[in-house]
Amino acid sequence: MSAVYDGPAALRMDDTDHGVRVRLTGHIDPIDGRYHWRGMVFDLASDTRLPKAVRIQIADRTAEGQLTEVTPWGTHCVAGVGAPPYFLDD
Repeated sequence: MSAVYDGPAALRMDDTDHGVRVRLTGHIDPIDGRYHWRGMVFDLASDTRLPKAVRIQIADRTAEGQLTEVTPWGTHCVAGVGAPPYFLDD
């Protein structure tokens, strides 16, 4: 199952909260059996040194992840392993 979340989120980086928009999706990896999620972060300053550990919160769900790169369009790629910061339908 692959749910997609596209909407507002709070991103915590270096003890500072940033209001951002994210587009996230994920899947259960057949090799390690864990949920791997990834996506894009919009509306974040692009002068961030990468890779960078972040915490993403959507409503009452929070997940640790990592900013991995800046795209040519100025968005940031984010990835994490484990429960995602968005709700998964059963």
